[in-house]
Amino acid sequence: MEPFDPDSSRRTIATLDVALGCIAILGLAWIPFFCWSVSLEKSWARAAGERTAAAPSASTEAAHRELVTPEQEQAGALVWVSPGPSAARGELDEVFLDEIDDALGSCLPDDDHREGATIRLVADEKGAEDGSRDTHILAVEYRPPVGEPSRFYEFVGHELQGYFDATGTQACSTGWRSPLANLRRTSPFNPRRMHPILRRPMPHQGTDFGAPKGTPVYASYRGTISFVGPHGAHGNWVAIVHPDGTETGYAHLSKFAQGLEVGDQVRAHQLIGYVGSTGRSTGPHLHFSARAKGTYFDAETLLTPPATAVPEAERHVFLKVKAELDQRLDAAPRPAH
Repeated sequence: MEPFDPDSSRRTIATLDVALGCIAILGLAWIPFFCWSVSLEKSWARAAGERTAAAPSASTEAAHRELVTPEQEQAGALVWVSPGPSAARGELDEVFLDEIDDALGSCLPDDDHREGATIRLVADEKGAEDGSRDTHILAVEYRPPVGEPSRFYEFVGHELQGYFDATGTQACSTGWRSPLANLRRTSPFNPRRMHPILRRPMPHQGTDFGAPKGTPVYASYRGTISFVGPHGAHGNWVAIVHPDGTETGYAHLSKFAQGLEVGDQVRAHQLIGYVGSTGRSTGPHLHFSARAKGTYFDAETLLTPPATAVPEAERHVFLKVKAELDQRLDAAPRPAH
């Protein structure tokens, strides 16, 4: 049976209308037929519109395919090499270096102790509507130059989520790191503090951590150096702008890390200076501050400790997730040294 063609039928109706118009002088018998043809034309127009809505054009289908991109797995490895804390080579893009730090943070050694180590990881990759790619790490194997490898797995439970080691008893911090190896708070963030030197109310817009002069100070998170040098009451000061717009500050330093300049890209826990007592200070300490959109907030909130264990009630679920991710890690290629 031939498919219904509204255009062809319209042409037939038009021909009949013209013919009937020519014989209108013979009477009005053609009027009912003309009304019927108009009604039929409207019905065909509605039917055509419904078909168009039900069957999008080829360009619309193509756009839909671009927006709805299926998940793809990224699996591979890289090797930490010198020089520089962010240098690596391997099968994976170096963008994963930042994502590894964001995911694992405190679970991995500092940058200075990673040279020669290898990483294997498994991640899911999705396509965003703007054409960008979004990767999310699911599991990582860290193999030091000497010693046994460690594996870490993402687990999302009912009570907590994070990256845990193979026993499920250690969670990793995500991104933000302590600016000192050991934190000994001597003065908290306090918008209504009485200043110890000026003896008048003055906001304390950061947290003071006591430490001996010369103690290494580290970037709390990756970002761009926005200031380095003398800065009034801050003394020797370093400021870092981070990807989310937060700016952290490190004040009263005795000296800066060698070669540190404005515009430098730094990584989480990269050395930026040393504890001192420069500027308006009563003794050696680090004044650690944070602000967003020009407003200071408690910098310690950036250093919230991670959960420490998968709850016993969910441990069987964690072990099932771990077993699946272990299979995917085992299938990931090892780097060629």
